[in-house]
Amino acid sequence: MSKSISTKSPLISAIISGILSLVIFATLRFYAHWFNNSQINILFGGYMFSWMFILSLTCVSNAETLVFGSDFQAKLVPEILLCLATTASAAGVVHRVCATTSIFFSLVGLYFINRISSKYYNSAVVIEDVPLRKSGKKNK
Repeated sequence: MSKSISTKSPLISAIISGILSLVIFATLRFYAHWFNNSQINILFGGYMFSWMFILSLTCVSNAETLVFGSDFQAKLVPEILLCLATTASAAGVVHRVCATTSIFFSLVGLYFINRISSKYYNSAVVIEDVPLRKSGKKNK
C-alpha cells in the first residue's frame, strides 16, 4: 500500500502545484489595476509571481519524475529557464516592473530551493586516503 502512495505522490504534487500556479496568475491578472497604485504593490506582485515560478517548476519537475523516473532532476536550460521565462512573461502582462522583481525574487527562491535540496538529497562523499608511492619505485 505504501508503494502506491509513493508513486502517486509526484502526480498529486504536480496537479496541485499546477492548479495553484494558474490560480496565482488568474488572481494577479484579475487585480492588475491594483499594481498601478504604489511601488510596494508592484514589489508584492513580483513576490507573488515568484511563487508562481516555484509552483510551476514544481509541477514540471514532478511531471518529469513521473515520465522519466525518480532519478531525473530539473536542469537549468530546459526546465528552469522555461519556467522563469513563462513567469516573467506572465508578470509582464500585469506590470512591467513586476516582471523584473519576479525574476529577482524567483532567483532568490531558486537559491534556497537548491540549498534545501542539496541538504536532503545529496549523499555524503567518502574520501579515502591513497598511499603515496615511494620515489623511484613503480606501483604494480
